[in-house]
Amino acid sequence: MYYMTYKTTVTSKGTVTIAAPLRKAMGLKTGQKLTVTLNADNQVVLDAGTNLKAFEATRASITKKIPDHLKGLAGDSLREAAAKAWVAGNND
Repeated sequence: MYYMTYKTTVTSKGTVTIAAPLRKAMGLKTGQKLTVTLNADNQVVLDAGTNLKAFEATRASITKKIPDHLKGLAGDSLREAAAKAWVAGNND
């Protein structure tokens, strides 16, 4: 992981510009919705989120040269395993 710092200005309408290198690093697209959170340290956190389809597409492009048997769980299999683990953990 790497860190970048850029300064921006808040306009009279409350708009801020996210620098192009940050948008690229976060994979942000024009019109995309973001979750903006103010954390306990008074820092603004931007969450671009993702959906399963986008995650799978990104994962496939990153792991295309890795043999399937080394990739582990993904997509629906991962969601199902996580759900089973969660249920198992709540049956004390």
